[in-house]
Amino acid sequence: ADIAIYGGAAGGGKSWALLLEPLRHVTNNPEFGAVFFRRNATQVKNQGGLWDESMKLYPVAGGTPTSHTMQWTFPGGGSVRFGHLEHEHTVLNWQGSQIPLICFDELTHFSAKQFWYMLSRNRSMCGVRPYVRATCNPDADSWVAEFISWWIDQDTGFAIPERAGVLRWFIRIGDTIIWADSPAELAHHINPLTGEPIPPKSVTFIPAKLSDNALLMAADPGYLANLMAQPTVERERLLGGNWKIRPAAGLLFK
Repeated sequence: ADIAIYGGAAGGGKSWALLLEPLRHVTNNPEFGAVFFRRNATQVKNQGGLWDESMKLYPVAGGTPTSHTMQWTFPGGGSVRFGHLEHEHTVLNWQGSQIPLICFDELTHFSAKQFWYMLSRNRSMCGVRPYVRATCNPDADSWVAEFISWWIDQDTGFAIPERAGVLRWFIRIGDTIIWADSPAELAHHINPLTGEPIPPKSVTFIPAKLSDNALLMAADPGYLANLMAQPTVERERLLGGNWKIRPAAGLLFK
């Protein structure tokens, strides 16, 4: 998929999976670079956050860290950088960038405007087809909930198991996203400048559950109790992976 979103319950190993992704390329492609985004820099360097976890993983692949720039370089020449998009206009700091792999950790914390702008920076001359990977926990009021709605049962709020990992394609004309089950279904949409069909982007969603992460469950069996202790809305989101539940006027709408 051009864009893959791994989301659902807390503790499913989402951030760890995201950190593994660049290792496909950084050790053997000197032109390859990946950038990880959190909404602010504090989240990147929090205890147990992306930077901490990368310190456990990337040295095994020969990576060398530079803490003040939050960047790793690898023997093969590839690099991984950690950044933030704290304000709406922070995306403009990335004007002119070519980023083969963009990784969003907690995609629901970013605005749709930030996501679409950074997609314009997702380009590559390194031989690796540019792509986006993202993680998130459920948020019924986020733009992400609408973006992945095909993969979610709109009555229950839970991911539809049969659709997990299934590819869909879209094109975006103005502010309208047009979805299809295959690229051929979108071929009649023509770029007025070239007369050619508009190239579609492929998307998939994969649900995550705490039970997916056997190592965490074994190392910290009390974490399940921590999630069970949350208020109803947060428990349904972080433990159940429910994309529809929300508090409203003191009531719970499921």
